[in-house]
Amino acid sequence: MTMATASKTNSQGAGRKINLQVIGPVVALIALILIGMALNSNFLSYANITNVLARSAFIGIIAVGMTFVITAGGLDLSVGSMAAFVAGLMILTMNTLTESMGVTLPVILLGVALALAAGLIAGIINGVLITRVGIEAFIVTLGTMGIYRSLITWLADGGTLSLGFEMRELYRPVYYGGIAGISWPIIAFAVVAIVG
Repeated sequence: MTMATASKTNSQGAGRKINLQVIGPVVALIALILIGMALNSNFLSYANITNVLARSAFIGIIAVGMTFVITAGGLDLSVGSMAAFVAGLMILTMNTLTESMGVTLPVILLGVALALAAGLIAGIINGVLITRVGIEAFIVTLGTMGIYRSLITWLADGGTLSLGFEMRELYRPVYYGGIAGISWPIIAFAVVAIVG
């Protein structure tokens, strides 16, 4: 057997090895599903699956964006604090607008528009500081994480922020409504994942 043939045989054999880094998370997920099924017979029910997906959609949407950041060799520690800050701004804006505009759909649309704009501006700030100013991504996002967390704590006066009761009832279909029994957060996550 020549060296080229031996090399080819070894490379083919190496390709068939099981990569635990790839299948490890899948095996862990399957184990968790089996444990859940053993503990609760309703674990795999349609209602439970859609509930888990709806509550996970928020993190899933962030994960799609973070996939691009990490794949490009970057890092963003501020996404959680940024998301909380943007959501807090949206809630405060909607509560303030409710006083002047009443409990109406335009209040929700303005709140969503402000949230998108605030998220875009916050992302641009991080991006400019990293790419144009040349500060290390770890330092920038660690700093903005602290800033956004401090701002939302200040805006909430150390407590919590919540929509007014009437606006909460009007806003409810945005979270619980949907198409064919699939809620809007799941649809939004699916669209973002497909586009991503």
